[in-house]
Amino acid sequence: MAVLLGVLVASLGVTAWVVVDRAKGDLGALRHPPKDETSQREKALAAARTFVQRFNTYGPGLLDSAGKMPDYAAVGGLMTAKFRTVFDKNVGYAEETVKQTQIDRTGTPYAVGIASIDADSAQVLVAGVVEFSYPDPKKAGERIPFEPLRFRYEVSLVKQDGRWLVDDLDDVDDELPSFGEASIPQGGAPSPAPSGGASPSGSPTGSPTGSPTGSPSGTAGQ
Repeated sequence: MAVLLGVLVASLGVTAWVVVDRAKGDLGALRHPPKDETSQREKALAAARTFVQRFNTYGPGLLDSAGKMPDYAAVGGLMTAKFRTVFDKNVGYAEETVKQTQIDRTGTPYAVGIASIDADSAQVLVAGVVEFSYPDPKKAGERIPFEPLRFRYEVSLVKQDGRWLVDDLDDVDDELPSFGEASIPQGGAPSPAPSGGASPSGSPTGSPTGSPTGSPSGTAGQ
């Protein structure tokens, strides 16, 4: 019995030594394990994907009785206060566009990837398409689709209170200022921002809150 007890005590001693050795003598490492970097990357990717999809999706179905799109305006909850200020100034243009033209658009991200990331900021690349449709003036209840618009965005994120929030959005192909850097002239339309909207000619380009007039150019199904 005494021999068995001695072997048990010796085994416990070896186990404790191995644990301490693997922690390189720092018991604090056992109490505070390293953060899961993979988890943070996945959260940043998910935040960027969700934002781009919701930012690029709106239409007549979101209009309420007052001609507003509260569900679309709620996308601001995915942004920092600074970026939301810019977004809020543009929501009215999107609402007016939908009321006047009944244009419907759906954004679909197909690929997301981390360009850079640290403890509290990240740059995420998002690629996908925006599909548009416009009421057919010759057939009541029918819609004419635009040619889908491909996009590649760089989404700037910052982590605040444990959440990844969007701080800016830039179309990497249009050589124009980012959405956050663009300004809105007094009494005028928003200055160019990331691709994803519809231009006055009806072709999808420019700001996501542009107003198409007339019949869409380059559409399918005509």
